[in-house]
Amino acid sequence: MQELYLPIAAAVFALVVVVLTVVLVRYRARPGRAARATRDHYSVDAIVALVLAAIVAVLVAVTLRTNDTETALARPGFRVDAVAFQWGWQFSYPSRPGVVDRSAPGRPATLHVPAGTTVEVSLRTRDVVHAFWIPDLRFKRDAWPRKTARFDLRFPAGTAAGVGHCAQFCGLKHSDMVFFVDAMDAARFASWSRAKGGRA
Repeated sequence: MQELYLPIAAAVFALVVVVLTVVLVRYRARPGRAARATRDHYSVDAIVALVLAAIVAVLVAVTLRTNDTETALARPGFRVDAVAFQWGWQFSYPSRPGVVDRSAPGRPATLHVPAGTTVEVSLRTRDVVHAFWIPDLRFKRDAWPRKTARFDLRFPAGTAAGVGHCAQFCGLKHSDMVFFVDAMDAARFASWSRAKGGRA
């Protein structure tokens, strides 16, 4: 997305600077020069409006297409149920009943996932609006009361661990609402899975 947004923003900024510079230099007040009456340029106004509308249409179309790509669910290799609450996280795994990692005072929860595998996350909240945010993946998704958000994530192979946060202010202890991400390689994930009574 930024490959498209940044060049357009830079071009618009440069155009505005050039136009302002020309106007300020050409039409500035000078000794002995009387102000001239101006006239409307409807054709220029129409062209500018059409160009701006085209730019907006392109950006909206690209944004919607990208959003559809991010929200489309693939065939996951692993599933996680994530529950947000004031002020912590709980992670459980449908394929491993009874395996739950829940935040406790002074101890953030850990999200265990296999690296290089599509992971489907089901996200919900028990109380107010929270946000599931993993800066290393540049990914954020809001958790709304009475709704379940489902999305896919892929954790790059070789990622040892990361940190996730709640990105919505949710109360006095919002800053405590963090979690660790442990993206395990195939061998370590198989060992963890066996220890938890599941299949690799």
